[in-house]
Amino acid sequence: MDKILSIDPSGTGTTGIYFKNGAKEEFKQIKEKDWLKHYDFISSLVKVYQPNFLLFESSNFIRLRGKDMTSLFKLLGALEVLPIQKIKSVPVDQVKRLTKELLTGNKQLAEITYQQGRGKG
Repeated sequence: MDKILSIDPSGTGTTGIYFKNGAKEEFKQIKEKDWLKHYDFISSLVKVYQPNFLLFESSNFIRLRGKDMTSLFKLLGALEVLPIQKIKSVPVDQVKRLTKELLTGNKQLAEITYQQGRGKG
């Protein structure tokens, strides 16, 4: 069974983290302006959880130049070299498209149930 660490990285804002190992599930987040603190936090979770699968949302928004995007690219590169057996990334545009399809009812997944008004922070 895979121990999965899933990350929605930011690098300069809020990075969301989800861990799943069988029935055990945990959500974590870090809010920092320094991408290196995001990496240190994620790296510490890797040591604690010892996942064998890392999944993270990636971006290729090259046109958005600036400190925030540079920091995000640094964090994405650092995630690629974590000591984890399987590392995969999903492009942000695919995540956004799937979210829209699920929320509009154009697509359904057996494991996900949409409930009006739920999931809003």
